[in-house]
This record gives sequence, structure tokens and C-alpha cells, in this order.
Amino acid sequence: MRAFTLTIFLVFCMALTAGAETKIGFIDMKAVIAKSEPGSKAMEQLKSQFKDMKDNLDTQKKALDTLKDELQKQSMMLSQEAKMDKETQYKRKVRDFQDMGQSYQRKLQQAEQSLSKPIIDKLLEVIESYGKKNGYTAIFDKQASGVIYGQDSVDLTNAILAELNKAMRGK
Repeated sequence: MRAFTLTIFLVFCMALTAGAETKIGFIDMKAVIAKSEPGSKAMEQLKSQFKDMKDNLDTQKKALDTLKDELQKQSMMLSQEAKMDKETQYKRKVRDFQDMGQSYQRKLQQAEQSLSKPIIDKLLEVIESYGKKNGYTAIFDKQASGVIYGQDSVDLTNAILAELNKAMRGK
């Protein structure tokens, strides 16, 4: 459905600009954000900000693995009641670990969104400016638009990356 809508949009744009030259380009926005100077800085900030949480999760995972091994080794020697107690304890710890992991994931996503929003806002400004300056009719995100093939000559990823880095340095 998305590809159909995009095709209709492109046909409409071409019909409107039939007398004028149609110039279309695409970029890989994910790559621009990941490779840009501000994107790299944001990723480093995220890693350092959440290092303690990740270390805590790793410690909890090791403790769970140890408890599971103990349970398996002792299962034949334990009474049915003691075995059930250990299994209940293990299941509770697994549930706590999963809850902690989900909480960590939510916090990470929120922090990632707050760090990437100014970069994306600036990126959109840069793309619009670049498109106007260079006479583009439309510039699409390579992944979101479903571009399956595009000539390298219309791939603006590197040009936009350079423009974004320059724009963010001047900020």
C-alpha cells in the first residue's frame, strides 16, 4: 500500500511538472544520522549513560545462569518440596530480570529519542535547503519510501551527511 501511494504521488508530481525538469534524489537517513558527527556523539553519550544499567543486567543474567545450573545439578538430590521452592525462586528472579530488561529498554528508547530529535530536526532543515539550492523536485528517504533501485547519481546520502556535519558545527 505504501509503495502504491508513493507511486501515485510520484506520477502526480511528474504530471504537475511535465514542462519542467523533474529532479529526484534519495538519501539513507539512518546512515546519515549514524555516521554524522552529532549522531556519533549521541551514541557515545547513550553508551556511557546506560553503561551501569547494562552492567547490572549482565550481573543479573550471570546470577540467573548460576541459579539455573545449581537447580539442574541438585534436582535429583532435592526433595520435591525443596525442588519446587528452588524453581519458584528461579522463576521469580527470571521475571524480575525480564521486568528490569524491559524497563531498561524503555529508558534507552526515550533517551535515544530525546537525543536524536534535534539531529533529525536539523537534518530535515539541511535536506530542504539542499533540495531547494540544487533544484530537486523531491528527495526521499531510501528506506522509508521503499526505493528498491536508484542510480548512484541520485543518492545524496554523502552530500547531506557533509551538509549536516557543517550545519551542526556552526550551531
